[in-house]
Amino acid sequence: MFVSLIWLSERPLSAETMAARHERFTTGASAVVPESYVSHEFGDGDWGVTVLHCADQGAYRWPTVAAEGPLIAVSLGLPVGLDATGGPVALARRLLAGEDWHTDVVPPFGLIAIETGRRVTVQQDWLGMCRLFTGSADGVTAMCTRPSLLAAFLHGAAEPDLDGWASFTVCGHFGGEFSPFRGARQLRPGERVTARRRGAGGGWRVSSEPRPAVDDVVAAGFAARQRPVRESLDAAAEAVKRTAASIHELYDDQIVLGLSGGKDSRLLAASLVAAGRLPRFATNEDTRAEGEVARQLVQLLREKRGLAPEHTFHQVGAPANVLTVGLAERTRRLQRQYDYQFPSSYTARPAQRERLPDRPRAATFTGAAGELATGYWYPPAASDVAPDQVAVSRLLGAVPPAVAAPAAQSAERRRVTALVEHAKDLGLHDLHLIDYIYLVERVRRWYTSAYTTGMVTPFVSPGFVAATFALTAAQKRDRTMHTGLIRRLVPEWSDIPFVSVGTGGSTATRLWHGDGIEVIADLLDTAHGPITELVRRDRVVHALAKAAHGGEPDRRTLQQFTYLAVASEQLEPGTTRPRTSATYAAVTAPRPQPAAGWRPDPRLVARLRWVKKTRLGRRVSVSTA
Repeated sequence: MFVSLIWLSERPLSAETMAARHERFTTGASAVVPESYVSHEFGDGDWGVTVLHCADQGAYRWPTVAAEGPLIAVSLGLPVGLDATGGPVALARRLLAGEDWHTDVVPPFGLIAIETGRRVTVQQDWLGMCRLFTGSADGVTAMCTRPSLLAAFLHGAAEPDLDGWASFTVCGHFGGEFSPFRGARQLRPGERVTARRRGAGGGWRVSSEPRPAVDDVVAAGFAARQRPVRESLDAAAEAVKRTAASIHELYDDQIVLGLSGGKDSRLLAASLVAAGRLPRFATNEDTRAEGEVARQLVQLLREKRGLAPEHTFHQVGAPANVLTVGLAERTRRLQRQYDYQFPSSYTARPAQRERLPDRPRAATFTGAAGELATGYWYPPAASDVAPDQVAVSRLLGAVPPAVAAPAAQSAERRRVTALVEHAKDLGLHDLHLIDYIYLVERVRRWYTSAYTTGMVTPFVSPGFVAATFALTAAQKRDRTMHTGLIRRLVPEWSDIPFVSVGTGGSTATRLWHGDGIEVIADLLDTAHGPITELVRRDRVVHALAKAAHGGEPDRRTLQQFTYLAVASEQLEPGTTRPRTSATYAAVTAPRPQPAAGWRPDPRLVARLRWVKKTRLGRRVSVSTA
């Protein structure tokens, strides 16, 4: 893990102003950065760079900070997929020379290239996945990996951005360039920021320009949709192979792969096995079928190929692992660790540590983004709902429509509808519109791999993404890429059924387990800041009461409210009310039971009739005849 800040001023700053800004940054950073971190400081009166990172690089061969003469390179992640010959400084030289190498990288990755005293260039990856935020105030432009520290550095305080929180409420992530904090936006896909020294008087001229990015990758793939499917499979296989080779150049140890019973991790595993780069397998058994199928796959490797990979099992969401820390504290730690950007579903996972990790984690491959090749968000084949409507409704599904505040729903609907129209302008049509929205929103802003160095997502390599847009919708529904490549690479796996979402139950902890019901009830009493007004409390109370009486409520409603309420208590001081326990008493009160022998009036039942199922679902109407 690392924390990076770079700032450039239009004019030299006084020593007092620099000290005040630096104090705000270091105070905020000290709350999350371990004392063991190494600190790098560069700059003078009109610019500065601060980088904090683990002292122990572990098995990683790519340094966060590298310098050679007047050139300084600060890497934000690992340049997986790139030709890394010459190391970070060589990559910085290529960036300063204007090269667009970022179009080949597997996101997330960003680079800050500094030619001391003359110019600075900052490059975002082609998908815009690297978590680098920017803002300006009083003639100072700054960029930082943590938006709260950026806001504090520039403005003196980190105030919540309600537009961003509305997006999080409805979509489950901060959409587009939104961040949790006012005055901080994430760098756009492919965005390049360039600063040049004004002259002897000091100060910098800062500009930003779009470089080739996600739209170019998608358009190139879509333009090739008439080519033979074998060519798309070849391109996808080559992209994954290149990713595997690249990470082994950057990491001097065995890769860990999360092997489930699903299709995405199986395809990744098959690619690595066929390439002779056997990983260590790890399987989450929260869903029993996942473990059973994963064992079967590894056993086939032993029997058919004589391979003996290491294979470990764990239960990420097991109550014994989760409930040792209460819900409120788990949520606070999650938000502190990731600066409020992680999905709320992780509040039902084991608690994060108090500070950032003091040593790097092992490099891992994740099968995320394989959904782009399988029509994950597609409606049923017989559906008559327009693809653009499906894309919008899918993305706006972090809570049921009746739970989110109408204004938040409307604002996000307008934003996402504009994205769909932009996709049409690129020439996309039919169900590919859904894939585009999934890529530029869900993959870019929701995927957890954006926050952890060494968590590699091969299916987000530009070659693989382009290949998925060359497939037809029917080929995606038929899982042509997954089944075709697995049959080609490890044919003995091709007849083992995939585990699906509906396969078996899960033993993972629910949010309302442990102290969850009491904590959520207390938050309903105490948290009353504007962030909490983005959801309807009556719907939250209804869901909580259902959980309190042994039902299975909509978990999205409780997850999102808990996340918003804890954030409100941290970010909106003065809005928290005293605890009363009133809501807890109400939701846990015994429910009145019908009298013994009670039966519904058959005359009333006869007056109810089902309307036929439509694309909007079933509706009940009452006849008064």
